[in-house]
Amino acid sequence: MMILRVFFSLLIVLTLVSCDFSAKRIGFSFMKTEIDTLINYTKVDELPVFPECKNLIDTDKKNRCFINHLYNHFADSLLKHTFGVSGYVDETVIVRIKIDARGNASLDGIQSSDLIKRDIPKLDSIINESIATLPIFFPAIKTAIPVSTVFELPIVVKLK
Repeated sequence: MMILRVFFSLLIVLTLVSCDFSAKRIGFSFMKTEIDTLINYTKVDELPVFPECKNLIDTDKKNRCFINHLYNHFADSLLKHTFGVSGYVDETVIVRIKIDARGNASLDGIQSSDLIKRDIPKLDSIINESIATLPIFFPAIKTAIPVSTVFELPIVVKLK
């Protein structure tokens, strides 16, 4: 009886060792692997890109190019107009711009103070016209798929 116990114990040990040996030899592992399936829906892998910025390789340069072109577009558009105000205006207007998965830009909303709404009532229509004249973008990318994004663009309005 004792011999059978020793024999089966030795057989079990050899079986476990031989499985471990063959796994190491073939490069096979029984270790648990984890796959990252969590997706952060609040961030994109790549921001939308103006056609002029598409060939930049560095992501930071590409993003700065996008932001600079966007600000320059709005500055050029707003500087074409003259605004008559009753006093000094130093306010920030938040413009929400949606860029869809096809690269088309549209106005998603404007957040401005009562002073801006009262003294510069046509500002909303000027901003809307400016967005309508934006070129078609290369859309934002999330896990290799074009996606819609919304940007908040602060515009500082200083008038005397």
